[in-house]
Amino acid sequence: MAYTAPVAIWQFRVILIPEQILLSKYEVLPAAIPMELAEDFAWWADVQPASGFEQQVGVILPQMESWSSSMRMWGLNNADEAWVVYTDEDKKIVEEITFHVDVSDVSPEYVRQICVLARELGCVLLTREYEILVPDEGMVLASINNSTAKRFVNDPIATLKSLDQSEIRKRLEHFMNDPEDSQE
Repeated sequence: MAYTAPVAIWQFRVILIPEQILLSKYEVLPAAIPMELAEDFAWWADVQPASGFEQQVGVILPQMESWSSSMRMWGLNNADEAWVVYTDEDKKIVEEITFHVDVSDVSPEYVRQICVLARELGCVLLTREYEILVPDEGMVLASINNSTAKRFVNDPIATLKSLDQSEIRKRLEHFMNDPEDSQE
């Protein structure tokens, strides 16, 4: 995954990844995957979502102007959002499909629609903590209720103080490394 959408601390992020591709790496669905695999693997390189899936996203959220020529966006900035990142400016080859849930005002219907789309596309959901969720509304809502985003909404100061600085530093260092340098 060459691109990972930024997410506000009060948003719960799920990335749709093709289940068949994940199962080609594991015999059964894992509960979580390593950060390096989650962030660096091109999940959509060998398979593409069904043509016209963007219209389904448009039914879930209204389209908004994108700040990137190789990306389409729906929803409201820093609230409920959907982003589709493409490898090309013609928007023909999908690289990433991401949904952000505004945890300060969780819509169970929005979560349900994300799960329906994921099931239709044959996807599982990858969280910010690299957990794998099947697209089940109850499972996703439970994960949201146990998330850092939810803790932040409930108690921002305590949540910020409790964040694991070493984990934050590890993630930042991973993103700052030039992938081409690590392949030498």
